[in-house]
Amino acid sequence: MIKILLTSLVIISFVSCSLQTPKNEWQYKSANAFSSFTKNFLSDNEALAKNDLKRAIKQAKQSADITQLAKVYLGECALDISVGEESRCEKYKNISELLENKKLDAYYDFLTHSYQDNTIKYLPQHYREFASHLKNSEYSKANQDIFEIKKESSALLAGALIKNNLDEKTRKHLIKMASFHGYKKVVLFWLDEELKTLKNEKSFQKVQKKITLLRSK
Repeated sequence: MIKILLTSLVIISFVSCSLQTPKNEWQYKSANAFSSFTKNFLSDNEALAKNDLKRAIKQAKQSADITQLAKVYLGECALDISVGEESRCEKYKNISELLENKKLDAYYDFLTHSYQDNTIKYLPQHYREFASHLKNSEYSKANQDIFEIKKESSALLAGALIKNNLDEKTRKHLIKMASFHGYKKVVLFWLDEELKTLKNEKSFQKVQKKITLLRSK
């Protein structure tokens, strides 16, 4: 009888814990929605991406702590830059005064080419060497740094930030990476960039035909 009672209490306790709402569930939902937005945005699934971003922002606005919202805004800005779209991260800038976050401010500086020696140290580790080399106009080293960045979206962002000083080897590396993951929007951006460098008419026509094919419905 005692054994049965103890077993019942354990089951009741387990069920009770399972039904509890996780702390900061809004934050998890926002992060998950943004992760989905990233994939759909880079893959050129515009309708799905728009809905994902809307959900990420809505969940991030569930709290007086706007750190998650700031991350969403910076992330959106980074993705725009990754596909060659001009962005000054205005959404983040408009709420930055409500935050005191050196890491987010450093990332904003990074995205807007406002490199500062005293802010580079607050960037994620995988960006620091790249940012330092870019700040000092050491473009050859910055190109090499991109090959060391393991996270795809981060490597693609770095490439876009140095697009005017990107060498052919690095560009092909980014196209291959984007193609492997089906990031159509990124592929098209880099193929357009490749066109600007081609002098050979045959090579130009080949890449142009590939772009037309990918953009066709």
